[in-house]
Amino acid sequence: MNHIVMHQYDARPVTIAEIRVIGMEDPWKWLSAGWEDIKAAPASSLGYGLGLTLISYLVTLSVMASGMFFLFPLLLAGFFLVAPLLAIGLYEISRQLEAGERLSLRAAQHLFKRNSFNILNMGLVLVAALVAWVTVTLPIVALTFTGITPATWQGFLTALFGTWNGLQLLVLGITCGAAIAFGIFSMSAVAVPMLLDRSCNVFDAIQTSWNAVFYNLLPMLLWAAILVAIIVAGFMTLYVGLVIGFPLAAHATWHAYRDLVEKPE
Repeated sequence: MNHIVMHQYDARPVTIAEIRVIGMEDPWKWLSAGWEDIKAAPASSLGYGLGLTLISYLVTLSVMASGMFFLFPLLLAGFFLVAPLLAIGLYEISRQLEAGERLSLRAAQHLFKRNSFNILNMGLVLVAALVAWVTVTLPIVALTFTGITPATWQGFLTALFGTWNGLQLLVLGITCGAAIAFGIFSMSAVAVPMLLDRSCNVFDAIQTSWNAVFYNLLPMLLWAAILVAIIVAGFMTLYVGLVIGFPLAAHATWHAYRDLVEKPE
């Protein structure tokens, strides 16, 4: 792998990491390594996925009970935006397995506290992205669904896929969502694992993530597509697939970080 050296021209410690250039085969290697982590810690990994799945069911039931079915596309897109932060416990499991340490929640809490300020700031960045996504999308929903108020889940699906207004909502929503999602993916592809793994600030972690995507654009586009496919498959199976899919994506993301970002000397 080639190295891209990033320089910083002030008196602060250098925390923008060196980036490795990877190949198109590497995303598949990350998936394989993520699967090995699940096999090495099935209870912790699948338990994490199960917990997330149960929360997804609770959110879905709340939305259905309120009759606000138009929120589903927003929530799906929002899930992609905040997923890097939701996976932080799984990153720590991968780190402990890699280091040969005994799996310990206390150790994970210690690492979180070590750089909690910047991890929380990264969380605020992702939440801000989610707010931006909702701010952009709600006017689209209001304009395209004018005069349409589906009373049932089936009615919402019919309006979404079987009417011109619904198709407009899909096209505009997917276009805007894809643009925002790519920006967030570029900012967070390795930022959250990096913040968990080493003492660096949120700005340098984001810059490192941008560099990782910029210097490996095609492999990282493939990686983004793989992550989207895993999560969409989880949703298409009524969240059952998230029990395995989300831990697989999270563990693989840790290995992506390890391959993309040079370790500090």
